Amino acid sequence: MLKLKIINPVARALIMRKGGAHVKTQSSQRAQVKKEIKKVLNDLKM
Repeated sequence: MLKLKIINPVARALIMRKGGAHVKTQSSQRAQVKKEIKKVLNDLKM
């Protein structure tokens, strides 16, 4: 018979706290803005 592993509810709560909505990191958002600016400037040159 399988025995269920008892999970520490306090530790599990801490792990769940860092979860949440899937959003891009600050650095990836900055990179995206930088990419968009370069694209606009490149389009203006043409």
